[in-house]
Amino acid sequence: MFKKFIVLFGFLVLFNSEAERYRGASFQKLENGLSVIFVDTPRADSLLVVLCVSSGSTDETDKRGVANLLCHMFSRKLKEKADADPPQYRLESNSYVGYDQSEYYFYGKTENLDGFINNLGATFSGFTFSSSDLNESKKIIEQQISEDQQIDRNRVRHEARKSLYWHSGYGSSCDVDSLRSISEEDVKNFKNRNYVNGRATLIIAGKVDKKRALEMVNKCFSKEKIESTINRLQEPPHHGSTTRITRSSSQVSVPIIEMYWRIPNYRNEKGKALAAEIFINHLGEVLQKNLVETQKIAASISFSYSFWNHDCGDFCMTITSKNSDKVEEVVTAVLSEIKYIASEKITEEQAKKAARKLYNANNVFNIEVDVIDFVNWISKKIGACYDFDFLKSYDQFIDKFDLNEVHSQAKAIFRNDPCVISILTPAEKKNAN
Repeated sequence: MFKKFIVLFGFLVLFNSEAERYRGASFQKLENGLSVIFVDTPRADSLLVVLCVSSGSTDETDKRGVANLLCHMFSRKLKEKADADPPQYRLESNSYVGYDQSEYYFYGKTENLDGFINNLGATFSGFTFSSSDLNESKKIIEQQISEDQQIDRNRVRHEARKSLYWHSGYGSSCDVDSLRSISEEDVKNFKNRNYVNGRATLIIAGKVDKKRALEMVNKCFSKEKIESTINRLQEPPHHGSTTRITRSSSQVSVPIIEMYWRIPNYRNEKGKALAAEIFINHLGEVLQKNLVETQKIAASISFSYSFWNHDCGDFCMTITSKNSDKVEEVVTAVLSEIKYIASEKITEEQAKKAARKLYNANNVFNIEVDVIDFVNWISKKIGACYDFDFLKSYDQFIDKFDLNEVHSQAKAIFRNDPCVISILTPAEKKNAN
């Protein structure tokens, strides 16, 4: 997500502006509850408009996939209106729907700003759709699901994440049956509940007449001030047992084992977050050395993790086995090694080495402090809660981390069994007659 904001705003020239301001940006909340952010850019003819709605899959109370379906129809409606309404202008657009946010991007020329705002306001405030619109979007999304599900590894991963986030459905994809069950009423209710001015932010980047732009926003967006309470599930603890998923596939030649641990919410605990990251990176290095290079139990071990910017996070370790007949032995060996390392087996010297490696890998964040500050400021305005503040503290943290905290976080996460273990094994080849 950080890279996306760097792409969008990395070109910004930062200088003072009016209203509530942050270097090159100004913010104000309109009487109808809509937030507007202006960002000054050096190119007078380039325009970027982003509509951010604090609504995503976490707001789905009944039907999985309704947020994605609404986003798809909303994007199509914007495109259709841009193509049909005079004056004609070229619209390059993209959209994204995530856990807690939906975003719509529009790229064009500054002279087209009135058309963009008119399009957005009319669609956001008066969005309607027909049965044929709904069915067409369902058909397209169903095709995307079908293509995704043809890859066995994706199917297993979707099933694993569905089990990992059993309490909220976060991380699980919409299945075809759920998609087909979504009615027009479901979409309308979701839109009316979540796509309201109080949960929307309009970002306008370019050299624009701000007074004129605000007049257009007030004219084109609904005057009705509707506040919508965001009431989302809090991350519960581990649910007590490990879910095992085992599938065979003709698409793999060696077994692929994935283990998932839930990670605590570190949003307001930067020290703990960095301590956990130090251990995780040390863990990866030790497993590679002990199990791959020395004992040769596994062919490769890799991992990915996310816990900085979300209310929920996870650690996923992927192990490629060397032998289809010894999968359980590999699982046992890996888990034993992880628990052993988590039992205060990281020294201060090893922790410093991992911390230094992290600092070098993330040095870009120290170089681009202005950009990070800007992203922090703007993300809080749009309700995204992407907190990168602690990334700037790597240089101070390297020599001041608490080894006891590293041990504590290692035990809190990795002394437990994984929440999910998924195993994809090669399908047995049938003998040709």
